[in-house]
Amino acid sequence: MTIKTALITGITGQDGALLARYLLEQDYKIIAPTRLNPDKSKLKTLNIGTHPDIEFIVYQKFCDFDAIIKQNLPDEIYHLAAMSHVGQSHQNPQQVFTVNTHWTTLLLQAVAQSSPQTKFFFASSCEIFASNISHRVTENSIKQPNNPYGISKLAAHLMVQYYRKVNSIFACNGILFNHESKIRDDSFVSKKICKEVARIVKHGGEPLFLGNIAAKKDWGYAADYVRIFHSMLQQNSADDYVIATGVLHSVKDMVNCAFAALDYTITWHGEGPDITATNAKGKVVVAINPKFFRPLDNRFLCGDSTKAQQTLGFNQITPFADWVQSMVLAEYQKPA
Repeated sequence: MTIKTALITGITGQDGALLARYLLEQDYKIIAPTRLNPDKSKLKTLNIGTHPDIEFIVYQKFCDFDAIIKQNLPDEIYHLAAMSHVGQSHQNPQQVFTVNTHWTTLLLQAVAQSSPQTKFFFASSCEIFASNISHRVTENSIKQPNNPYGISKLAAHLMVQYYRKVNSIFACNGILFNHESKIRDDSFVSKKICKEVARIVKHGGEPLFLGNIAAKKDWGYAADYVRIFHSMLQQNSADDYVIATGVLHSVKDMVNCAFAALDYTITWHGEGPDITATNAKGKVVVAINPKFFRPLDNRFLCGDSTKAQQTLGFNQITPFADWVQSMVLAEYQKPA
């Protein structure tokens, strides 16, 4: 059997680590460009931090990728590295464009010039869509991002399409809606909720403070999604796909699931900014803090992954309550 080689940018992030684990299960050899002394904690959590089939290559500048691609001629490239915090993108839009758009273009150019047989996956984002879409969004929905992160992702998304059309390389956009796992970064609300709920159940202390708990997102399980990344590059022709569950859940839904996973009863009181949740003893365990409200928290985008379901077989989706449970249990079971 011929062993395939995959190059993964961003292997130390949530998606990169989960994808690496999945590809290793498929007998891939993995090339992992990283900075000097990368944080391998997520890889270690998945027990692949020192796997012999992952070759870590230290790069100094992103233009070094041209030489890395030319030397290794990978069968597949999964470009997952990005500045991925929407809120932070307002603070440094120039850096966001450098990382999310310019680097993507450099990679596409390197593939076109040095390894045109390489198949290329780009992690696009639901943030590329207009904010006033009331129906489930498809690959053809109006694209009108309203933050630097979304704009940078759309520019890179269009570059992928450009290179696919003009240079005839196998390049795909995976239009990703929110997706979570136990190795999600602490800065995301899903991880914050699970960590804080585990703390409250184990030790008590101050409440979990949140912003708009009515905010809704199309949340999925990251381990499901990385399998679709791989499936996209196994097709006969390159295309773009929405990767989503098609179901909206609120922040409040996630809080309820997290407490329920640990058999901890809470009761909600009040509404709006005064809403709280108390435990069986009447102690407040969830409260609202206005500083956590985000612009466009009322942007309830929901994805339509019919195309991925029909073409890629994207049908086995881990239920919302199940992966929330896995996240909160992982936090609860951590040693003190």
